[in-house]
Formats: sequence, structure tokens, C-alpha cells
Amino acid sequence: MKKFIKLILFLSVSIVGFGQSFDSFMQNVEQNNPALIALHKWLEAEETKAKTGIYPDNPAISYNYLWGNPVAIGNQQELEVSQSFKLPGYYTSKADVQKLNFRQMQALAEKEKREIMHSARVAWLSLARLKRQEDLSNSRSKDAEKLVAIMREGFEAGEITKPAFDKAIIYSLGNQAEGQKIRSEIEVQTLYLLQLNGNILLEGLTFDYPSGWEVPALDELLGNLAENSPELLMVQIGAQKAENEVKHQFMSGLPSFEAGYKSETILDQKLQGFHAGISIPLWQNRNNLTHAKLHAEWSKASQLQHESELRVQVSALYHELMSFKTSYEQMKLILGEPGILKNNLELLRTGHITFIEYLLETNLIREAENQFLQTEFAYYELLSKLKTYDQKE
Repeated sequence: MKKFIKLILFLSVSIVGFGQSFDSFMQNVEQNNPALIALHKWLEAEETKAKTGIYPDNPAISYNYLWGNPVAIGNQQELEVSQSFKLPGYYTSKADVQKLNFRQMQALAEKEKREIMHSARVAWLSLARLKRQEDLSNSRSKDAEKLVAIMREGFEAGEITKPAFDKAIIYSLGNQAEGQKIRSEIEVQTLYLLQLNGNILLEGLTFDYPSGWEVPALDELLGNLAENSPELLMVQIGAQKAENEVKHQFMSGLPSFEAGYKSETILDQKLQGFHAGISIPLWQNRNNLTHAKLHAEWSKASQLQHESELRVQVSALYHELMSFKTSYEQMKLILGEPGILKNNLELLRTGHITFIEYLLETNLIREAENQFLQTEFAYYELLSKLKTYDQKE
């Protein structure tokens, strides 16, 4: 029930009030989207995690009180303070690895953000397409009602057969069913748009295709791909992290040290001194360093592979977009000519064309209009997808 009330309010504010631009809507989604908010919190947690474990272990303090025979040695007390540590390069190398790991998380978050924003754009574009389909459906329904009126007039005058009149009614009912289906899709898509904005109502939405969108040059897009693509950035950082991991594994294989203070009281005598120790990794698995080196070599080769695959993917997307752009512009030019979609109801009423000829031409125009709307939507959807690879999105 709450969702239904929100939907009614959302649809109502879409009709009245000031028209809100597409850019304003996207800014609201960027601020209110639950997934983006959670992503921001996750990044904060990962940033804190990157600062952990890069310092020496905590010092150890132990105190022992041992009861003995008063006749013999009496009670014994022991106090020991010790600190274990590795060479300074171990901690700096580990910090470098964790910083790069956090940068990878940032790139991943940026990738997720761009995908969410692309979903929001597609949701807006879908509503823009549905609104145009609804306008066409309303126009077709009005024409269908006029058609039924003309056919009824001819049927009552004995000029039209009953089967032909029934076909006109069926044609009109089909248009009404199409309109109901479109309105249902608008309600579903509107709820999805509301969800993308964190269930926060937006006033004065005017659904139309965004203006000012331009297709970027392919050479420029591919030239800046290494800088603008979060996916490639993750791979690049991964290669750097693998190189730093080699250094860190080398430092991990070096000896570690321990120093401390120890005090012991026995037979009324107090002994004090310093404690020092070294841990030599003689039996440690030396394959860790070898594995790190091999992983670094694989990361470099993988970086080239990912870059090559992404360039092919973006190029294919670009050429598909240009194909739709050409079709869209040609269809827009033809369907936009005055008189190309003229109403033939008057010709039918005056007997210049038959009912069958009217249906054939009407269906031809309907298919052309539907194909144009699908092509228009596909063009903007591909352009939105291409913007996920462009930093200026």
C-alpha cells in the first residue's frame, strides 16, 4: 500500500510543478542511491583496514610469583618485558602493498558506481521511450475510436458488412490493450526509478531524452582508456601491487629480532638484565618469494591482455553505436517529414480507400513508428554504456 501511494505521488509530481532536468535527477541519484551510499561506507572501512597490521607487534609483559620453601630458597619473583620486531623495510613494504590494495578497492568502487549510474540513465531512457509510446498509443486509440464510428455509420447504412465492422472493433480493442500494457510498464519502471533514488520523491520530472549528448571520437576514447577505465586501473594497480609483494616477501624472509628487560628476585637477591634474541628463518617456506615473482610476471602479461580485450570491446561498442546512430537519424528524417504520417480516416470515410487498405497502411506506419522508438532508445542506451568508459560522463 505504501509503495502504491508513493507511486501515485511520484506520477502526479511528474505532471505538475517545475520540470526537472535529466542532470538534476542524476545528481539526486548519486546522493540518494542506497547502493552508492553503502559503497561509500564500504570504502571508508577498507581505508581503515589498509592502515592496520603495518606496525610492530605489541610488547609483551609477564610477571611470575612462585611460592617456595622458606627454609630453602623462599619465594621467587620474575618480571619480563619484551618487544619483537622486524627490519623497518618489512613494515614499509607491507604498508605499500596495503595502500595499493585500497587503491584497487577505490577503482572497483568507481566501476560499481558507473554501472549504477548507467542503470539509472537507462531507467530514465526507458521512461522517455514509454512516454513516447504512450503518446502514440493515445493517438492511435483516438483514431481507432473514429474508425469504429465511421464503420458503424457505414454498417448502419448497409455499406459495411458485419465482419468488417467487427474487425474495426477488434482493432480498437487491440489499441486499448496496447495502451494498458504501456501504462503498466510505466508504473513498474517508475517504481524502479524511485528505488534508484532511495525511495525519495522527486518533483516535476519531465521524461525526455537528454540533450547535449555527443558521441566521443573513437581515437580519443581509446587513447584515454588507460586513465579513464576503472577496470584497467584495477589491473595496473594489481601489477604494481604484485611487484611490491615481491619486496615484501623478501623482507619477510629476513631474520626478526626481539629485545627486552628481565628481572628476577630469589634468595633476597635481585637479578636484572637485558634480553635479546633473533629468529632466523632457516626452515621457512622459501617458495613464497618465488611465487610472488611469478605472480608479478603474470600480472604484467595479464595487464596487456586486459587492455587489448577492453580496447576491442570498446571499439565494438562504438561501431554498434554508430550503426544505430545512422539508422536513427535516417528514420528520424523520414518520419519527421510533414504529411508522411497523414491520417487516412477521411479517405476511408469518403471511399477513396478500402478498410483493408487503411489497415495495411496503418500497420505499416505503426511498425515504422515502433521501430523508430526502439532504435532511438537503443542508440541512447549504447551511448550511455559508452559513457561508462569516459571520465567526463
